Amino acid sequence: MADHASHIRALRKQSNAAIAALDPDYVVAFMTDDVEVRVAGGDLLVGRDANREAFTTQMRTKTFGGYVRAPEQVLVQTDPLRATERGTWTGRWHVQGRQQIQQGPYTAEWRFTDVGWLIAKEAYRQAER
Repeated sequence: MADHASHIRALRKQSNAAIAALDPDYVVAFMTDDVEVRVAGGDLLVGRDANREAFTTQMRTKTFGGYVRAPEQVLVQTDPLRATERGTWTGRWHVQGRQQIQQGPYTAEWRFTDVGWLIAKEAYRQAER
């Protein structure tokens, strides 16, 4: 039987690398066409195009320092084949010569599709200070 959890962890590393490379097209390549992403702060981005636009806008700003998602748990379910990933995220921005960091928990739902595992939903929360 395939080790789906390890494969999803590897895909998350690639997704993080896409953000570090400032490549919004590569970032959304890990998402379903109808992906739903609830960003920390409450906005809901629906679809690849909306997510591509949001990443493009952020990546064009000089203050953007990237995001890293660190999976802590990946649970794979069958019938249908899907998975839930839970972990922590960290975002970095450079403002007035200083690094600002935001972080918190996230949950992602992965679906197994004709092209492999893709993110169907993500929800990010900001850690309380």
